[in-house]
Amino acid sequence: MRSHIRLEPVNRLWHLAWPLIIANIATPLLGLADAAIAGHLDQAYYLAAVTVGAELLVIFFGTFSFLRMGTTGLVAQAVGSNDQAHSFRIVANAVLLALAIGCLLLLAGAQAIDPVLEFAKPTLEMTEPLQEYLKVRLWGAPANLTLIALTGWFIGQGLTRIALYLSVGINILNIVCNYLLAIELQLNSYGIALGTVISEYTGVLIAGVVLWRKFTLSKVVIGSIQASGLWVQLVKINTPLMLRTILLHSVFVTLSVFAARLGVEEAAAIGLILVLLATAAYALDGFAYASEIEAGQALGERQFERFIDSLRAGAVLSIASTAVIVLFTNVFHSQLFHALTDFQDVVTEANSLMTWFTWILFALCGSYWLDGVFIGLTKT
Repeated sequence: MRSHIRLEPVNRLWHLAWPLIIANIATPLLGLADAAIAGHLDQAYYLAAVTVGAELLVIFFGTFSFLRMGTTGLVAQAVGSNDQAHSFRIVANAVLLALAIGCLLLLAGAQAIDPVLEFAKPTLEMTEPLQEYLKVRLWGAPANLTLIALTGWFIGQGLTRIALYLSVGINILNIVCNYLLAIELQLNSYGIALGTVISEYTGVLIAGVVLWRKFTLSKVVIGSIQASGLWVQLVKINTPLMLRTILLHSVFVTLSVFAARLGVEEAAAIGLILVLLATAAYALDGFAYASEIEAGQALGERQFERFIDSLRAGAVLSIASTAVIVLFTNVFHSQLFHALTDFQDVVTEANSLMTWFTWILFALCGSYWLDGVFIGLTKT
């Protein structure tokens, strides 16, 4: 077995990863776009409400990100074994599961908002816009989770460009809607939440049309939905992923809760750090996604050598990219924060937290990459 790193697997992984990096940061960029619009409204508490609200929504949405991870691993293995019909069965069942969970969140989430706010104890001026933001965003739960499942299928197929175009389109629409509703129509945090929900449902519609037109699904959809054995497999794979995601996101939710108790400027500053951290982490997760594809397809093909090559390539690219992101953010963090908000006190507070940002990002590097490898192998 070779002990050195070859350039070919690194190049192959990079070509898979770069569209995924851009597509993947679309998720935090929705929050970044929300924060940028809120940061230029007339009161700092709108920025605090939107950034804290976006993190609290992790409780409702982030817990179920396994819908993408589990789908990607299974689909990649189906592609590796040249079983396209099975990949359709996977996505049909994943979408049904996403819709079921999304509808439950829509119904139960509204009842959970008041207890969540009681636990978070935000400042008085933050409470109303934060509550408003959460209530509106919950209407996007079915679309949000369905989009996660569909994206997982595109990534598992190796169709990373489609995932890229879809994410970029959703973000552009989100920025336009947020600007029109929050700034032009002066709906403030309500308008920001509504713009995000509109972009999420539009994204599902576009993804569904692309999936239907690119592949002849009518012959397999009914049989796919009836494949009840897949439900058992999806639940078996996704349960550990859900527990892992809860533990991961509980850290960020805890930070948001304590930030909401400190005050408006502190909450807004920590919110900006978390949005920036999420953007960097999701970018690194692009290599995890690419590693999922490579590991899953190598397993489907029973190619151990390909798996080892992809493992080494993922390590090299993850470490190098982390170093580049850390260098860039430490040089330009002040400019980034000024672009996101007009409030100097918030920028000053955020600048003082950059050391923590650096250490956290280095800690995330290896864990995200290996996370992708094990998900691709469905060793959850």
